[in-house]
Order: sequence, then structure tokens, then C-alpha cells
Amino acid sequence: MAIYKVPDLSKLPDCIAVSKSGKCTRLTVYKCFGQKYSFKRTHKEEFNSIQCAYQRLASLNSSVQNYIATKYYGGYMPWNEECNI
Repeated sequence: MAIYKVPDLSKLPDCIAVSKSGKCTRLTVYKCFGQKYSFKRTHKEEFNSIQCAYQRLASLNSSVQNYIATKYYGGYMPWNEECNI
């Protein structure tokens, strides 16, 4: 019988790609690479990146926004709600 060892998540970096089992969700690897992972992004960095993208989308004219919303978001424009925060 195999024994599954639960990883100590407190030793892993603050990264949005680390799952509750300690695996990386961005790469197809068994475990997290830690601080040496070049794609590591904290929750705050991810939030700021999304906010920046939403601000850019909100700055486009309405016809381009409608096109992007229809093609990628099913007609929904989340950037209009996020920019009002």
C-alpha cells in the first residue's frame, strides 16, 4: 500500500499556480519548483495583471469591446465592472 505524503504548503512560495496538493498547475511537473520558477506569480501580482488588462480593454472603443466580449467572453464584459471598483 502506497502512503501519500501531504506536502507542507507553508514551505512553498506564494504562487497562484500551486495547487492544494503542492503540484504546479501551470506546468506538467509533479511538484512545485519554488522560487526558481520563472513564471511564479503571487496573488497580488495576478490581481494587478488582470486589473491592468481590464483597464486596457475598457479604454478601447465600444465596437472593439463588443467584438472581444462576443468572441472570448460570451458577450460578457467583466472589465466594465472591474474598472468601477
